[in-house]
Amino acid sequence: MNRTLPCALAALLLLPFGAPLLAQSPITISVEPRAGAMFPDTYLYEKYTNFSGDGPVEWTDGYLGRALMLGVGVQVGRRGGPLMLRGEVMRSFDQWVSVAHSIVMPRQLYTPPYVATTWVDLRATVTTVSLQLVVPTRLTVWRVQPYVVGGFGGKQYHFGEPTTPADTSAILPNDGFTWGSDVGAGVTIPVAGLTLDLQARESITHYWGKTETDLIASGGVLWRVRGGGGNR
Repeated sequence: MNRTLPCALAALLLLPFGAPLLAQSPITISVEPRAGAMFPDTYLYEKYTNFSGDGPVEWTDGYLGRALMLGVGVQVGRRGGPLMLRGEVMRSFDQWVSVAHSIVMPRQLYTPPYVATTWVDLRATVTTVSLQLVVPTRLTVWRVQPYVVGGFGGKQYHFGEPTTPADTSAILPNDGFTWGSDVGAGVTIPVAGLTLDLQARESITHYWGKTETDLIASGGVLWRVRGGGGNR
């Protein structure tokens, strides 16, 4: 297994212990269970087996499907301060990759050229790790506090075996970890002594040379475990 993901998870778990280094004033620490959905980029990869013109043009496309995302975050910051630091881990559930293996079949007598495509499905799991800087805006409407978020993170990809016998010429995806960045926005809403947090962010990484811009929309509840009760 790639060691990068366990190291990132360990850093996230140690985040609260480094909170006093952020400022001299009292620190608030909140734990945030999150749930949402991943809306992946148009396709995960595209690989050409033959594009030289010496034979039939042949290539493979991989399409990552939408999926439920569950996870947890830890947020630290100064009480009443202008920004917070948030670490987050999320994992996809019941996700699939559809792989399309295509060949351009040449003209035969009166039959024009055509593309023959074979589809293969694989189970997929994507685990995201991120460290975000949360910056509340000065605009507050009816106790709703908008904020912008930016930071860095990464994705761990894991793929299962094909559900049906695969075309041996198809290029199937590989497991791996890739670093990237995160940018997005959200709002916090005080509800019954807790804080409801709604967020949408783009997780920007690379897979097999292609930039992946996956949208992750999620909601969570900030449960303050240090720094006193109430909300900002």
